[in-house]
This record gives sequence, structure tokens and C-alpha cells, in this order.
Amino acid sequence: QERGCKVVLITLGSRGAYLKDEANNGILIAAPPVKAVDTTGAGDSFIGALAYYMAYYPKLPLQTMVERSCQVAAFSVQKPGTQVSFPTKEELPEELFL
Repeated sequence: QERGCKVVLITLGSRGAYLKDEANNGILIAAPPVKAVDTTGAGDSFIGALAYYMAYYPKLPLQTMVERSCQVAAFSVQKPGTQVSFPTKEELPEELFL
């Protein structure tokens, strides 16, 4: 942030993500506890979900987008592989799309 970034987001694997906003407020967003089978691609799943929420739900608070993205990534680690482990919309809870 000292170099000009307004928001900082750091993914922390099974611990979730750390989000620091423009007001310098930092929050740890927990990932749901799951039994991980393969964590390969979890970050890609997270960032893909975040991009989806930013594009299709731009009025959601960023914290909510990150919380939901952590949930999507948690689903992805419960199956082996990378792209094949990414959940489809139909495999995710409906509340992630409200």
C-alpha cells in the first residue's frame, strides 16, 4: 500500500485470505474447513471465482467476494486435479449466487 496499491489481498491456503482495504483495515477471511484431496489449482479456482464476482456482482462488497471465493476454492481442493476439480455453478450452494 505504501507503493500506491489501494487494496491488498493475500491468499493463505487453508487459512483463507487476508484483505487490507483503502482505509487500512485488515481482516483475515477464514476458509471453510474441508478435507483436502489435492490443493493443486486452488489459487486459480480462488482467483477465477473472484474475477467472476467482480464481473457479475460488482456491487457486492469486496469482503463478500473474497469470502465466496474462499468457499469456491475449498470445493476445488476436495477433488483431485486442477481444472477438472473446479466446481460448476450447479455443484455450488445457491447462496453463493444471491
